[in-house]
Amino acid sequence: MADATSSPHSAQDAAARIRAQIDKLYREGVIHCDDGFTKSLYPTSVTPGRGRFLADLARKLAPRATLEVGMGWGLSTLHLLEGMLQAGGVHQPHVIMDPFQHSNLHGGALRAIREASAMELIEFHEVPAEIHMPKLVEQGRKFDFIFIDGDHRFDGAFVDLVFANKLLVPGGVMAVDDTELDPVYLACRFAETNWNYSFVDGHTDRTSEGAGRHRYRNARPRPQIGAWRKPTAEPERGQVHFNSFVEDFSPYIRINRLKSNRLAHEGLVALREGDREAARRLFRAALQQDPANVKNIFRYLRTYLPPGIARMLTGRSKDAAAD
Repeated sequence: MADATSSPHSAQDAAARIRAQIDKLYREGVIHCDDGFTKSLYPTSVTPGRGRFLADLARKLAPRATLEVGMGWGLSTLHLLEGMLQAGGVHQPHVIMDPFQHSNLHGGALRAIREASAMELIEFHEVPAEIHMPKLVEQGRKFDFIFIDGDHRFDGAFVDLVFANKLLVPGGVMAVDDTELDPVYLACRFAETNWNYSFVDGHTDRTSEGAGRHRYRNARPRPQIGAWRKPTAEPERGQVHFNSFVEDFSPYIRINRLKSNRLAHEGLVALREGDREAARRLFRAALQQDPANVKNIFRYLRTYLPPGIARMLTGRSKDAAAD
C-alpha cells in the first residue's frame, strides 16, 4: 500500500495534495492531457457539489474496499480518495473501470490523479464494466462502497446495478450519478422495489427548491446523484418473483390516470342521462389522458351504437345501468 496511508499524518498530507489538485482543476475549468489535448471539464466531470457529496459519503462510511464505474476526467475519483483519506486511509486500492479513458478522454483523468501523487491508491482497468465486473464476481471480490457513473442508457445502467448488487457486501452502499435521467432513475427504482435497497441520501445542484420536472417518489425533485444501501439480508420473495418498479416512475402517469377516471365517470353519467354526444366527448378526453384504458375504448364505441345494440353487445338488460 502507498505511504500515503501508513500513518494519520501521511494520510492527511495525501488528502491535502488531492484537495489542491481538485481546487486547481475547478479553478482552471479545463483538463490537460499528456498528448497536448485540452478540454473543458464539463459536461463530463462531476460538479463541485456532486463531488462534495461523494467525499462526504466516503468520510461517513470509511469504506475499506471501493469500486468505481466510469471515471471521466477523474474528479469523482479524487473526491472519493480525499474522503477516504480523511476517514483514516485507503485500505485497498480503489478499483476503477473506464474503457474510454484513452480512446475518448486522452488519459486526462490518469494524468490528474498522477499529478496529485495518488496513482498508488487506485487499481485501474481500461475495460467495460459489463466485462470486468463479472470477473470480479467470479474472483469472489467484495466491496462496501460502489460508485456508478457509466452508461446512462437503461440497459447499461441496469447491468451495472445488477453486478454492483452481486459485488456489494450486505449493508454496503451504492452511489449513482445522473439519477435524474429517466433510464438511470428507473434502474435505481428496480433496486428499491425488487432488492429492497433503501435510499440513503441525494444531492442536486439546483438552487431553486421547486426546479426540475422530474420528481423522486412523486414527492420531491429527483436527486441528480443519490446513494442507496443494500439490505443486510436477501429479501424474502415468497411467491412473488417480480415487483413492479414503474408505478411511480413519473408523477404524470398517476395524475393522468386520475384525470382519465374522472372524465370517464362524467361520461358514464352523461350516457345514463341519454346525452350520447356529451358522453362521446368525455370518453374521448379520457382516452387522451390514458390511451391504454380498454374500458374507455369500448365505452367510447358504445356512444355510436343504438342503445338496444349496445345493451345486447355488452350483455346488459334493458333496465341495467349504462355501465
